[in-house]
Amino acid sequence: MTEDNIAQQNLEDNLPMVNYIMLHRIYDMLTLIAKNLAGAEEVLKMVEYHQQGYLIGPEPSYKQE
Repeated sequence: MTEDNIAQQNLEDNLPMVNYIMLHRIYDMLTLIAKNLAGAEEVLKMVEYHQQGYLIGPEPSYKQE
């Protein structure tokens, strides 16, 4: 097996994790955009809903208080 084949195989083995990380980074960016458009109070409500279990999925990893 060549190095290229090994690198390709490792990436393919980790695609679910890569997708998970990328989607969370997109979510973080959308949270920052929403904070400016909807206001910090609305974004804080959304984060609190995540913490309380009302919204499925993890809360944003980047939170600016």
